[in-house]
Amino acid sequence: MKAHRTAMEKNPSIRKTLIVCSSINMIYVVIEAVVGFRSGAVGLISDAGHNLSDVVTLLLSLWAIYNPKKSDKIFVINALLLIVAVLVILVESVAKLANPATVSGETIFITAGVGIVVNGITAFILMKNSAENRNIKVSFLHMIADTFVSLGVVLSGIVIKYTGIYLIDPIVSILISVVILISAVKLFSKS
Repeated sequence: MKAHRTAMEKNPSIRKTLIVCSSINMIYVVIEAVVGFRSGAVGLISDAGHNLSDVVTLLLSLWAIYNPKKSDKIFVINALLLIVAVLVILVESVAKLANPATVSGETIFITAGVGIVVNGITAFILMKNSAENRNIKVSFLHMIADTFVSLGVVLSGIVIKYTGIYLIDPIVSILISVVILISAVKLFSKS
């Protein structure tokens, strides 16, 4: 394991990859959060929150490369952050069940569609190095999970656009949160 960490420290392309992935995702978080708050779409706000946790995960993975002795602690922090982010999203989504917002389905699926592209590209970039370092693997898993979250939000946007069933927005957010929470707890238990 030490040889892998040393190799990671010396590999500037992995550092650059994490910096680029963090930057792209942070830009998307801001865009998605602004659109989510302006439109009242809890699915977009939830997705933005989860994307923000992904940015933090990417930055923690970068920190682990610079601090290989703290890699195990950073892995635990990464896993805990994912759990906390999902719990916050879950609470917000349950609260929205009682009073679902009237949201634009088109706004939701276009914005979340961009998220599929951003998260998918980031996951693809990280996939190459995910076997070498478990902190990068956590980041990779965050991005894969978030790609599916965005897909769920796209589907909810389509349903809202064509049926007017606004309750689907928090329901999809809850379902996605439960799936991610189960994965996050499994990940944390491995730490």
